[in-house]
Amino acid sequence: MGCPAGRRGTATTCRHRQTGTIAALNDLAEGSDGVIGFRIGPSPAVVVSSAATARDVLIERADDFGRGRRQTRALTPLMGKGLLTSEGELHTRQRRLVLPHFSPRRIPRHADAIVTEAERTVRRWKEGAEVDLVAEMNALTMDIVTRLLFSASTRENNVLARAITEAFEWEMHAITSMVALPMWVPTPRNLRARRNIATFRQWIAGFIRQRQARATGPADPSAPGPAAHQDILDDLMAARYEDGGTMPDDLLLDEVLTAWGAAQETSADAQAWTLYLLGRHPEVRDAVRAEVDTVLGQRAVCYDDLARLPYCLQVFKEAMRLYPPAAVIPRQAIRDTVVGGRTVRAGTMVFINAYSLHRRPEVFPDPERFDPERFARERERALPKGAYLPFGTGGNVCPGSHLAMMEGHLLTALLAQRVEVELLPGATEIRPELLVNLRPNPGVPARIHHR
Repeated sequence: MGCPAGRRGTATTCRHRQTGTIAALNDLAEGSDGVIGFRIGPSPAVVVSSAATARDVLIERADDFGRGRRQTRALTPLMGKGLLTSEGELHTRQRRLVLPHFSPRRIPRHADAIVTEAERTVRRWKEGAEVDLVAEMNALTMDIVTRLLFSASTRENNVLARAITEAFEWEMHAITSMVALPMWVPTPRNLRARRNIATFRQWIAGFIRQRQARATGPADPSAPGPAAHQDILDDLMAARYEDGGTMPDDLLLDEVLTAWGAAQETSADAQAWTLYLLGRHPEVRDAVRAEVDTVLGQRAVCYDDLARLPYCLQVFKEAMRLYPPAAVIPRQAIRDTVVGGRTVRAGTMVFINAYSLHRRPEVFPDPERFDPERFARERERALPKGAYLPFGTGGNVCPGSHLAMMEGHLLTALLAQRVEVELLPGATEIRPELLVNLRPNPGVPARIHHR
């Protein structure tokens, strides 16, 4: 089914019909030297699609660019002044406080929770069940992020789960729609979004109040018991600024929501693409299984196993090369500047096009080919700086990138060990659709077989 595969490291090319925004941006990038101008109605814009020009925007001249009005307007109602929306001194101060809690040294303690939630999902799948992998990975990553943040679950809370899903759908609409009315305009869509966001924020605020009450007074018998391990909410509540102070409650809530938003759907889309590509390339899938079966046998994967599962990580990285969840990173010039030797005027929208950047043939020969050997250790080290940007780079690189990579590594290994994913005929019509993230559209129909 789908594209046949060659030997390990020589998987064949799979081209997909591209439509909408991602097709337009890719067409603009093809044949360019890494920067090309166009217009969005009356407004000037630039597409950046090479390692050098991406570094100009994100590192060398980062102070000349802000997040852009559209992105800020869309994200602020849900995420407030968290790291995805804040800029300047506030962003620097918050990043300095939050980043250490997502460092490579701190993330291994979350591995067991990720594995536990994934094992529960696998046990829920019945033999021969027909599922949509996009929906299943969204449910799984929602379970994971809720567990990591709060040591809690949304699995049985249908009202909350629906509120979360619809709140993020509004955010996607606000970013991608040509005519997205501000939240204060009382349209039916906006009124529903306000209710959903209030439900979501109140639920998280309840966890904060419970932790504060537990720390300052007698135990509340109705509050959740102590976490089996310190969760991310505990970390952020205990974090101290240089003056010894802790985050104000409103900023704490914003950063928790930002961590949720950045972690949940991005991880779901990345894992859905990984399963899709393995389903289309059976010899790569068989190589993953051989590695997993040799290292793990039947026992559950753990963090210490990851160093002995390099091919699983290569597969996940190659999936994010072909289909980076953050396929386009928007910025807006706040002053006249230069990118790739070309003048960019203040107010110009700039789109760092990771989707096309990851397809530069001078860096990734035969770029449409799914080839995990590109990320074998020595070949990965030889890549130009900035040629691979699944999490951005510079001062705005995703704070949770190390955690996301560990999660993807663990899930790729565990799912290959536990189940066989058979793509159904509809999976041959999948195309990448750019919303907030790069999502398989219209979903990935598959049949689950337990191994």
